[in-house]
Amino acid sequence: MKQPFHFTYNLTGVGQVEGLVQANNQSVDFKLTNSSNPLNDLLKGMIKLIFEPSHIWGEDNISWVDWYEENGGIKWVLSTEDGHVVHVKIIRYEDFFDESTGKVVLDTALSLLDFYYAIIQQLDILLKKVGLLNYEQKWQKDEFPFTYFLLLKKFLIEKGHWIPTKERLGTLSDEIDFLLT
Repeated sequence: MKQPFHFTYNLTGVGQVEGLVQANNQSVDFKLTNSSNPLNDLLKGMIKLIFEPSHIWGEDNISWVDWYEENGGIKWVLSTEDGHVVHVKIIRYEDFFDESTGKVVLDTALSLLDFYYAIIQQLDILLKKVGLLNYEQKWQKDEFPFTYFLLLKKFLIEKGHWIPTKERLGTLSDEIDFLLT
């Protein structure tokens, strides 16, 4: 599967995450804190596009996702007109509460399945490396949005658009063994 969209999301410290979004020679880096729940908000926005397909009724099918940084933040605007192509726009704000400071830093359209795969595959690796318990301890505010993650991974598997990751570092496996004991 070609990946015209690239996404990284790394826990870098207690309550801190850094990452990168790239598409079509456009790049957006981010440094977030746990003042919000960015993963939950992004996955929930992605879920909305496929499980509340308002485009079928001729309505706008759009999700807005706010990610707060130390100074300012970024807003994801995700939309689809047909359920196959997703339009991804990212706006960076110097002052999140002053819309006049917004600047479009990424604007692209790509296969919805490729977009979802890039994000869920990266989170699959993160989850296998870090585990659910360590994620919560490092993030120190919210649990990993496991239900949304599983719904999206299941969606990709059912569409035949999932390639299993090779990550088998044991943390998540140990936690599942813990659960089954």
